[in-house]
Amino acid sequence: MLLCGGEARALIAPLDLSRSPDYTSLASAARAGALGDLRKKLGDALASSWQPARPGHRGSTDGKIFSLWVDLYQWLDLLGSDEAAVTKRWISSHLIAGKEEKNKEGTSAPLQVTVLQPGSPLVRRHDSVQHRVTEEIASSPVQLARVLQGLVAQPFASRNGSLASRLDPVFVAATVSDPVFLKHWSESFSPDDFAPKVLENLQEIWKANRSDWGQYPSLALAISTVMDQPAPSFWPHHQVAQGNVTRSTSPPSSVFAQWVGAWRDGKLRMDPRLMESRELKFVIDAPLGHSEWDSVRNNAVLSRQKPPQFFASIPYDKGRVIKGIYLWPWGAYSLAAIREHGGICVDQAYYAAISGKALGIPTIFFAGQGNEGGHAWVGYLKGPSTWDLGVGRYAEQNYSTGEALDPQSWTPVTDHDLELLTRHLGNQDQQDAARRDLVLASDFRRMGDAPGEGRALGSALTSCPENPALWDAKEDYLVRTGSPSAEIKAHHEAAIRQFSRFRDLKAQHQEALLRLALGAGDQRRADHLSDQIMHENRGGRIDLSAAAAAEMVKARLAANDPEAAVVEFSKQIKAQGRNGGGDFFYNVVAPLSRDLTGRGRQDLARKVLKDSFIMLNPPKSSLIDRDLRKLWKEAGGAASTPPIRP
Repeated sequence: MLLCGGEARALIAPLDLSRSPDYTSLASAARAGALGDLRKKLGDALASSWQPARPGHRGSTDGKIFSLWVDLYQWLDLLGSDEAAVTKRWISSHLIAGKEEKNKEGTSAPLQVTVLQPGSPLVRRHDSVQHRVTEEIASSPVQLARVLQGLVAQPFASRNGSLASRLDPVFVAATVSDPVFLKHWSESFSPDDFAPKVLENLQEIWKANRSDWGQYPSLALAISTVMDQPAPSFWPHHQVAQGNVTRSTSPPSSVFAQWVGAWRDGKLRMDPRLMESRELKFVIDAPLGHSEWDSVRNNAVLSRQKPPQFFASIPYDKGRVIKGIYLWPWGAYSLAAIREHGGICVDQAYYAAISGKALGIPTIFFAGQGNEGGHAWVGYLKGPSTWDLGVGRYAEQNYSTGEALDPQSWTPVTDHDLELLTRHLGNQDQQDAARRDLVLASDFRRMGDAPGEGRALGSALTSCPENPALWDAKEDYLVRTGSPSAEIKAHHEAAIRQFSRFRDLKAQHQEALLRLALGAGDQRRADHLSDQIMHENRGGRIDLSAAAAAEMVKARLAANDPEAAVVEFSKQIKAQGRNGGGDFFYNVVAPLSRDLTGRGRQDLARKVLKDSFIMLNPPKSSLIDRDLRKLWKEAGGAASTPPIRP
């Protein structure tokens, strides 16, 4: 039924936020295309009636009815957003723009712009130069198409107008009138998702699978948010030629139908209806075809196994390691081939991860650095909200941190990050209230009300101070609004107190204080913070100590003082010693050596490498030992082994 103008306008009469939304009227208005004015009207109403949480007092977003309106507003706000503006914001996180420099004539030289492909860390802060480049790229259809081509799952064509304009009004009506979907959406969508493509994916799944849509909302959302961007070109890892990996190009609607069908046929071990999208994204993220899934599901023995058994079932190929053959040498990279030939750790981890996914078990492929170099292992969901992130992780090698890819954004994430995300941080109601406070913060920002945005972020932190993302959001706000450095410093000091038991998070905010000290020229304070991070993490979190050391060395290089950088390096490597392993080598030694060589200071690079041979003392023929020798040759060292080893 279509509404006439008067009936449509009646919907946006004064809103009564004390009652639940009238979803029937919302559906009718959506089919009539009459939701446009409701977005702003509802946003204004929420902002004027919202009350923040205070210690001992719940805020508005902790109320059931108010929460329904916030979830509705979040969806309407996105649908009503201008696609060009959404695209520009998203692209800005995928660009690195070089510093603006003047040529001899005094005019600006052409800027060097790097487009970050899937698999790269996103850019979280943007300066004026990067903002200008983003605007230029977004305003040129040719440049925009070129940039999006490698970042967005194809096919995709950018268009003008609101995001709702690319959708069928009947689909909009189905979503806007479904509070269950709206809640799942609010929990699942991230600013790192490319909204235009996510919406297209969702609509495609809905149109092709309407009868199953209501039972599997989390599955639909997981597929839509993962398949908005392609998996990185190096997927599944760097130690297999891409020509040997056969990727599936199935559309989102087919992927959805395949997983629903596999569950109904009894092929999956976990019910996708009982998992959240944050778990399901680690099931559906492998772009593989039916044959790989069926090779596990249709095997009576394999279909009863779990990731630990899958990992252990692949014999370790020591011969390849002895010969230094780290790239898969057997042609097509399939589960059957790995079973036939065996493999090294990356193959064992890949086999375990893909086999688990085939059975509907969320699995994660990890890689990390230990005493002798790199290693790979796997994590998996054992039961409701219970993960084992250490299958095949050998304790004696001191693998302090594992890195994986978050398939929702295809950006790096550590096992410690995932452990925090999967941990029950506080009461779920408090987490939901804080999440909705973030929606209010965005609403206040839309209105140009910076103090209101700050109050909403403060309310979120009051409701759920255990959520590290809220502290990051508050930091972004403080920096973006030009807050005094003392206020930013106080924010990080409060975060350090909050996360005193979590090494990653504590070190993250300690490093932020370290950067503030360096920026202010307070070398004494910076040295103190660096020493503190190293001392506190020397035992089990060498990666955090190495990151702090890298900050100190990079500060000397940024000041164009390579000699001071080497002095700082010597101090840092003596402090960390042989425990530094791969984390110190790949985060500090290798970047410094290459930087010095690039500056023409091979003499300093060789000194760094000699000290590294002595202090790290990597086992002969280990990955670190091999890479140290390569750097030695790059720095002009003699072809023979450096003199510190017989």
